[in-house]
Amino acid sequence: MYRASNWPLALLSIVLTVSPLWSQSPARTMNTRLTPADFPAAIKNIRETWVREFNAGHADKVAALYAEGAVLMRGNGSVHSRDSIEAELSRSIIAARAHNYTVESLHTEYTGNLGYDTGIYDEDFPHHLAEGNYLMVIQKIDGE
Repeated sequence: MYRASNWPLALLSIVLTVSPLWSQSPARTMNTRLTPADFPAAIKNIRETWVREFNAGHADKVAALYAEGAVLMRGNGSVHSRDSIEAELSRSIIAARAHNYTVESLHTEYTGNLGYDTGIYDEDFPHHLAEGNYLMVIQKIDGE
């Protein structure tokens, strides 16, 4: 179900590189194979890091979660490449004064080289609240 948004920058899709966050766990090495059973915790870590860094105003740290060739799709169009995504996130954080971003995951799934997490989000702006659906698509890149 789609929750209406008064703000056109509704987050629709994120394509991330996941190896930096998956490899931070002391129990996991870069060569350890992620199993479907591991995926919910790994995606939760990515999701929580994205929200924490966005709310802290760290567009650079949020953008670092994205693959170099990632696409960020928003209600007013798409943004291509990590550098462009960082600029767009920075604009959202600074110019639009977005804050208090929250997400609620409704479903995650992983198989082979792809996984996804989908749910709902809320974001506060000075004069209104934005809400909508999100979809994060995760892809293994070079086996990571």
